[in-house]
Amino acid sequence: MSEKTHTWASITTAGAHAIIEATVAEARKRDFPVSIAVVDRGGWLVEFHRMDGAVAGGVNGAIEKAISAAKFEEPLTKFSKMAAEEQDYIGNMPGLIPLGGSEPLKVNGQSVGAVSVSGAFESLEQELAEVAVAAFKEL
Repeated sequence: MSEKTHTWASITTAGAHAIIEATVAEARKRDFPVSIAVVDRGGWLVEFHRMDGAVAGGVNGAIEKAISAAKFEEPLTKFSKMAAEEQDYIGNMPGLIPLGGSEPLKVNGQSVGAVSVSGAFESLEQELAEVAVAAFKEL
């Protein structure tokens, strides 16, 4: 490998589609329509799905939270807890959205993207994001 460049793995559109299908199926079981965004490791949108009946506000929420999780390479619940417990200023960090419902996607410890769910209450968004990660790990 050149000392001038890096080669990075990134989620494929097929992988993103499989994640969204699994998350939509689980959201339907819970009878709660949501928006789901999958981004690559740089935070660029790979695939997006807004379920019928999902609130319009969840669209930007899902995309922006996914970008945040990709860039920080951490579950956003980590920052949500920090903001709630002792570091309320954490929400002022540019590009960081300290809300649950968004998880990084990793292969062998390396970030390849992120997934986010929005349009429900935070705990359900988080549960659905974890379903998405589990689906990704099964690919």
